[in-house]
Amino acid sequence: MGEFFSFGNLAIDDLVYADGTTRWRVAGGAAMYSALGMAVWAGTAATVAPFGPDYPCEVLRGIEFACKRRLPASMRNWGLYEEDGSRHFLSRSASSDWEAASPQIDDLDGGPYVNCHIGPMPWACASVLIDALRERGARTVSFDIHDRKLAGVTIEDYVALVQRVDVFLPSVQDVGEYLPGLSAHEALRALRARLPSVKVIGIKRGSDGVIVHAAGDAEIINVPSASFGTVDITGAGDAFCGGFLAGYAQEGDALEGALRGSISAAYAISAPSASGLLTVNRAEARERMNALRAGVTRLPFDAS
Repeated sequence: MGEFFSFGNLAIDDLVYADGTTRWRVAGGAAMYSALGMAVWAGTAATVAPFGPDYPCEVLRGIEFACKRRLPASMRNWGLYEEDGSRHFLSRSASSDWEAASPQIDDLDGGPYVNCHIGPMPWACASVLIDALRERGARTVSFDIHDRKLAGVTIEDYVALVQRVDVFLPSVQDVGEYLPGLSAHEALRALRARLPSVKVIGIKRGSDGVIVHAAGDAEIINVPSASFGTVDITGAGDAFCGGFLAGYAQEGDALEGALRGSISAAYAISAPSASGLLTVNRAEARERMNALRAGVTRLPFDAS
């Protein structure tokens, strides 16, 4: 296997769109989208997530399936789309055991797991994985969370876990769970005050792009959205995280990570489900990244 790994869930999505059309048995899951986001820049990536015999692995090119554990059936979701583009994802009752469908320590071999993204999963699963991955050679660990699955997680728990990773990439909605009422820039400064040792903190803001701060820098970097057409926003944040990890690991620079993450996210939303990420022309992706670079702005970290 290569050097890039995505930890999280794989799921089958059954989608119902606002116009009444449907798509059935669509490959999905955060681990898939983040792995494909990595593969845009790394060529290949591996998912570490259990799945069932019904998961449509055959449609996914550029990613490996590194978890040997199999489930009786894959996680399966209803995806319901509204006219305004908003979505509601509901777990189907027969496959709603989120913890069982998340990677466990026993799913790991000896590694090495060099560059790892830990996507949304139960808090306890993420916590034990971080230490296990470090023991197996993890050089860079990035982390994302699920804003709707934080019941019982205190701010002290939050800080204790996040300060053990290298890159923290929550969405603005995630941050709002613990820091309500703050602008994205205020929230980034508040996170940095609590997490001074985390190498990079970035807040994903959807169509408003992403803001990023590297530890010790005097400036916050603002990278605008790279969208070149929005068809389906599913998986955008996960693809961003994968692209960010690939860029940061390869270049050692937060801006380079954010640029690559933004382009991966743009491809994710450019076509239904994962199809945009499965047909990326890498030369075109690099051209888009270089064009995006011109729109980057910076703000003093301590600005009001």
